[in-house]
Amino acid sequence: MKYAIVPFIALGITLSMILGIEYNCDGTEAFPTYYGSPFVFKKESLGSSMEYFFSISGLVLNVLIWSFILFLFHHLISRLIKNISESKIIIVAYKVMIVVLIVFSGLNILITQVMIGRGFEKGLNYWYWDMNKEAKDWGMTCSGKWKSDIF
Repeated sequence: MKYAIVPFIALGITLSMILGIEYNCDGTEAFPTYYGSPFVFKKESLGSSMEYFFSISGLVLNVLIWSFILFLFHHLISRLIKNISESKIIIVAYKVMIVVLIVFSGLNILITQVMIGRGFEKGLNYWYWDMNKEAKDWGMTCSGKWKSDIF
């Protein structure tokens, strides 16, 4: 697997929220739902159910973590292929899986591009979100729930 493909696939996995944490906040005010994979990187807009805002630092950290995990899987599978004498079927299956992940990631990136918020507006911080501080300032309590779309 080419190393430039790994961050692309990691970005698709992060944006898809196949594995992640959904943070819902309780209190007297309306508060957005936050999403993390494992770091918080996305929140729903309170004005539209089809619009999301993204944290740049959270997105970068999640892509780095998923890239590391994908590199580990790649090296484990590469060693497995070297140890098996009849590995033609495994090599073909692995390459097909990579193509499927590239298509999956591309589709997730395109869908996210449609649903992205208004960009960088004045007065909004897209670099880092402190969800706990914001919730505390509004008198809210947030709790995370494991979210998996695989099973």
